[in-house]
Amino acid sequence: MPGGRVRRGGALGLTLLVACATPAASPPAPADDLRSPSLSEVVLYGLRPASELDPTRYPAAGGACVAAYLRALTRAPAAAQPQPADDAEAVVRARRGSLEAQAVALLGPRAAADAKGFARAVPLAAEWEGMSEGPRAEASGAEQWLRMHPRTALEPFVHLFAAHRLRAAYEAAWREEGAKRAAGLALGYAQQLELARRTSNRLISCVADDLDAQPHVYLPGAPKP
Repeated sequence: MPGGRVRRGGALGLTLLVACATPAASPPAPADDLRSPSLSEVVLYGLRPASELDPTRYPAAGGACVAAYLRALTRAPAAAQPQPADDAEAVVRARRGSLEAQAVALLGPRAAADAKGFARAVPLAAEWEGMSEGPRAEASGAEQWLRMHPRTALEPFVHLFAAHRLRAAYEAAWREEGAKRAAGLALGYAQQLELARRTSNRLISCVADDLDAQPHVYLPGAPKP
């Protein structure tokens, strides 16, 4: 689970084929076991490699989702090498590469051009430093990009990304400002997650369900929104 500082990890290679007909996810096991990240952490945070995913930690349907995701990645080009966590520019490059690869992995090659554009345009930070401003800015950048590309095939993935960042911002704001000030971020998270779930793409739905099942995605302590 990501904390105040980023972890060592690697960006996944660009996936050109994807298995879209996968079972719906049942609530997965929380990602508090550091031996294995959650599916949503690998897809949306971008610093833990997919090789660390353990399908056996998930109930039947959730495990099937993870297995289908991993099968899709086996057809991808070789992943980029892990980047040192103390090199901020390398970390951001790794996160951009992972973001592009994950979008294509979930949505298929028709999203490749927009995935590249989105990964280059969205503001990404090497560290959020336990504050809400970083993930909040990334969510805002994603929403702005979507307004500028209203017909993009990337739409459900962008909503999913924004939901993850708003959840992280909510958890940080709850610590900084208390429940009342964090309420707007919780509402934004719920709205973006609902928009992501409107797709018929089962891998997007799998990641959305996994994200919503986590006790926290960034900082522990806040109640689930």
